[in-house]
Amino acid sequence: MRQIAFAAGMLALAAAARAGADESEVIGYPSIDAALTALRADPRATFETQHGWTVVASREGANPVQWFFTPEGHPAHPSVVKRTALEERGTGYIELATLCGAPQAECAALLDGFRQVAEDAARAAQPEHVTLDVGIALDHHDRVRVSRLLAEEGKAAEIRMDDVLKVVIVPTFDERRDVTLWTAVYEFTNGDYRLLGAPTLARPHDGVADIEIRSDTGTLFRFAISAPVASRE
Repeated sequence: MRQIAFAAGMLALAAAARAGADESEVIGYPSIDAALTALRADPRATFETQHGWTVVASREGANPVQWFFTPEGHPAHPSVVKRTALEERGTGYIELATLCGAPQAECAALLDGFRQVAEDAARAAQPEHVTLDVGIALDHHDRVRVSRLLAEEGKAAEIRMDDVLKVVIVPTFDERRDVTLWTAVYEFTNGDYRLLGAPTLARPHDGVADIEIRSDTGTLFRFAISAPVASRE
């Protein structure tokens, strides 16, 4: 079984070979079947079929993950490509890894196809920006509405209510231009902002992503984030 991984920044790509790395280090599972079985047992994972591919959206800790399992008849079948959205010091980037059961040439071509998609986006003249409309309610009472919040794809945008809460949102797009919103909520307590639970991974349904989270003090925070509008400067 062959394994390849590389990291792709949103605006600048950097290849990172992991020659000789253990399969579990690269993909997180010892085999393609093991990965698929674990995802099917994950109640948070969502499955869909795209042109014969099995595509799974999941999460590893705070990081959104997409899995692409090859269909029968594909030259690289059986294989899986794992796409992880990561964040470091406020900058988002994508890491790709593959576990491939095909000949080396087909494995390389498989990953090159995914890498080409990332490279095409990186070669765009300007970064893509996303306009968000965010409504915030506390205990079902509307408190704040932030209209036309501009965020760069793959980077963090922050909303802060002084001495109450702050919200960090990172929008990303998949190959079909559907948006995924990584959202972390922090409550102000004891003089600092404290993360409330694990960050959420949401897609807008009917134009709006609804996110609810309750603090240890019993306060219910509710966020309604409208479907983003993408543009290039």
